[in-house]
Amino acid sequence: MTHSQFKLIAQRIFKSEEQRSAVAAVIFDGLSSYEAEKRFELPKGTLSRNVRKYKSEVHYITNVAAA
Repeated sequence: MTHSQFKLIAQRIFKSEEQRSAVAAVIFDGLSSYEAEKRFELPKGTLSRNVRKYKSEVHYITNVAAA
């Protein structure tokens, strides 16, 4: 997954730039969801849910592309 691909998917899923940046930190920088939540000042549990939502979307797109 490239940064430009991530950006396209994340813009479609997440409303705020802060959420997109936090998910990118988990996906690309290897931060834990907990650490990224603290760094980006997001409510507890929000980022874990957002990362799952992002990964689910990527899985769906991969399956559609392979069909």
